[in-house]
Amino acid sequence: MKANTQTQKMLPIEGKYNMNTKNIIIVLVLLIISIGLTNARADVIKDGLTEAKYEMKEFKEETVPTVVADVKAIPEKTKSWFNNEVEKTKAYQKQGWEDSKKQTGKLVNDIKSFFGGLNKKAD
Repeated sequence: MKANTQTQKMLPIEGKYNMNTKNIIIVLVLLIISIGLTNARADVIKDGLTEAKYEMKEFKEETVPTVVADVKAIPEKTKSWFNNEVEKTKAYQKQGWEDSKKQTGKLVNDIKSFFGGLNKKAD
């Protein structure tokens, strides 16, 4: 009987060690998977850089001046776009203010006529 009690005491300890072993195995598997995914991502980035090098070779001497001219025109195009947007916004706000003045004037006249009608009925 003493052998049975000793075995029963050992089982929970063994279960505890089994649990730690399982946790270690899970962590190692996750680590291996993450390393594999990282290496796969690095290969994609490396391939992308290689492709970019080939695209740079496609530039010819005729296209470089046009690219430079387009880059130089960006500030001017941006400034004109911004000014156009400001003008559009001002026109929209002006129209909005005119509409609100008409609505407010109509509302004030309606309120005056309503209370004016009440005063006449009270007399």
